[in-house]
Amino acid sequence: MRKVLFLTCAVIGLCGCASDTQRQAAITQCQEVGISQRDPQFDTCTRAYTLQGNQDTLETAYHRALNAVPDRKLPHQWYGY
Repeated sequence: MRKVLFLTCAVIGLCGCASDTQRQAAITQCQEVGISQRDPQFDTCTRAYTLQGNQDTLETAYHRALNAVPDRKLPHQWYGY
C-alpha cells in the first residue's frame, strides 16, 4: 500500500510540473500585457499563466474522458424507431 501511495504522489508531482513550452508561452503572455522579466511581478505572472494552462489541460482531459466513446453510427440512417 505504501508503494502505491508513493507512486501516486510521484505521478501527481510530475504532472504538476510545467513544460518548457508552457513556460515560454507564459513568458510571452506576461510580456504581451506589459510585464517584463525585470518587473517584480514577473514570477507571479508566469506562475499564474502556467497554472491557467494546466487548468485548461485538465479541463480538456476531463471533457475528453466524459466523451470517450463517441455516438455509435447506425447503418443506413436507421435511428431505432
